[in-house]
Amino acid sequence: MSKSASFSLPASVEIHYDELKAFILRKVGCPAMAADVMQDMWVRLAIQEPHEQIHNPRAYLYRVAANLAVDRLRQESSRAKLIVIEGMPETVPSAVPEADQILAGREEFEILCASIRDLPEKCRRVFLLYRAEELTMRQIAMRLDISEKTVEKHIAKAMLHCRARLRAAGRRV
Repeated sequence: MSKSASFSLPASVEIHYDELKAFILRKVGCPAMAADVMQDMWVRLAIQEPHEQIHNPRAYLYRVAANLAVDRLRQESSRAKLIVIEGMPETVPSAVPEADQILAGREEFEILCASIRDLPEKCRRVFLLYRAEELTMRQIAMRLDISEKTVEKHIAKAMLHCRARLRAAGRRV
């Protein structure tokens, strides 16, 4: 399948969510980490504009997922090497969240994805540059050739929209 105007990588992530998450879980071995990698992947693909046509979106998603999983495992390995605590007990309570926490997290993720998709294009772009790429308001204003005040208004609008959607779904914000 070649890339067309109706093709969306974030939408493909949502279509293949369960199989991609299972794939990542096999790689990282931790449900919470797999959920984090899935969220990272969606955000990256939402702001990324591919430089070339993607002929097999599913294979592309698996490649991105594998790369992000390896990156996350490397990060965790580096952090573990930095932590040295003398007298640490041999057994440590699991940091893995309970099943209901994982389900709640996934539901919130889906609500937020839908909220972000519902934003007007310019507002969504500003919000993703701010939250996903961690650009400053000044950098966003320069990149999009708009005022910093406009950037601030788009970010505020997006945050209020996301909060409202979470509250409407009965989530604490």
